[in-house]
Amino acid sequence: MTALKAVAIGRTGRGDWGHAIDEMVAKTPGVELVAIADESEEGLTKAVARHGFDAAKGFRDWRTMLADVKPEVVAICMRHVDCHAEMAIAAAEAGAKGIFMEKPFVRTRAEADAVIAACRKAGAKLGLAYVNRHAPSYAAVRDLIEDGRIGKVLELRARGKEDQRGGGEDLVVLGCHVLDLMVDLGGAPQWCEASVTAGGRPITAADMSDGPEGIGRIAGDSIAAMFGLADGPIGYFASTRDAGQKQPTFGITIVGTKGAIHVRPDHVPQAWLREAPPWRVDKDYPWKPIGPQGLDAPPPASDVDRAAERAAWGRLAVADLLDAIAEDREPETGMYAGRTTVEMVDAVFASGLSGCRVAWPLASKPAGEPR
Repeated sequence: MTALKAVAIGRTGRGDWGHAIDEMVAKTPGVELVAIADESEEGLTKAVARHGFDAAKGFRDWRTMLADVKPEVVAICMRHVDCHAEMAIAAAEAGAKGIFMEKPFVRTRAEADAVIAACRKAGAKLGLAYVNRHAPSYAAVRDLIEDGRIGKVLELRARGKEDQRGGGEDLVVLGCHVLDLMVDLGGAPQWCEASVTAGGRPITAADMSDGPEGIGRIAGDSIAAMFGLADGPIGYFASTRDAGQKQPTFGITIVGTKGAIHVRPDHVPQAWLREAPPWRVDKDYPWKPIGPQGLDAPPPASDVDRAAERAAWGRLAVADLLDAIAEDREPETGMYAGRTTVEMVDAVFASGLSGCRVAWPLASKPAGEPR
């Protein structure tokens, strides 16, 4: 099969090239990276050299690149979110069959809806770099849960990284990873109740302001949120600024009647099984690492290159996008998954501002919208 022609857009100094998204795409079979764009002259020079391109394959203006190259796949690489919707819509309108995007998805539900509408109209597929869902060990986690190894799933407990970004920023930037896992394992969100505080007091509309890295309107240095999920369990997300440890709290724990599984994003081993729920303390129940083949095969070595492993998961996400194009289906971590995480973030702030439970479908006005 002929490789699909791909381009990548970075933005040095304003989101850069994300988690090396351009290299993930370039190294995935079935796609050929043929051009790159970066508004920064210095950044473009480095990117051209990184890919061994001649200068003619580098563009300072990404729109010019889309018009001249007419790519089949467009990688939107910068981690800053303020341009994601604009670029995705333009890529779809330019005839791209597939779009691969760094997380977070977009800033608002309105932007999410606009991207989805543009992709549906053009017949384009969009995949997100929620790479932890593509890790082979995560597939083993799902098998263990479906086989009843931890019993009936009661709750899914997620925390952010809880560094200086703890609270609202942590929810958007890192929370999207664990919220996506929460929905994949527990079902679509039905309602949300949340406490969002700043300096120990509940937030008000006056606290909502534009966050860093173009992430949209956020507030709060501490969040405790609860979600009702369609498949029955309750999902929790919490983040408090500077509450993290040297070993980050970032991750999600799936708690069942017979045991628990902890998933730690971007790490190897990625997941562990405890064959008893956390409240069973009558004897020692060790956490057993879960490898790509499950529990029986030896887990990956502790000194494995984490960056290389994460990049491999990313290539699997790109490959899933290519398969989705060929099979005319939604990617595993596609634009609808992205919209759900945006909705969950909005629901947290809506509940925190109102002091009330909010239910799906959400009210049309986004939480914290300027008056």
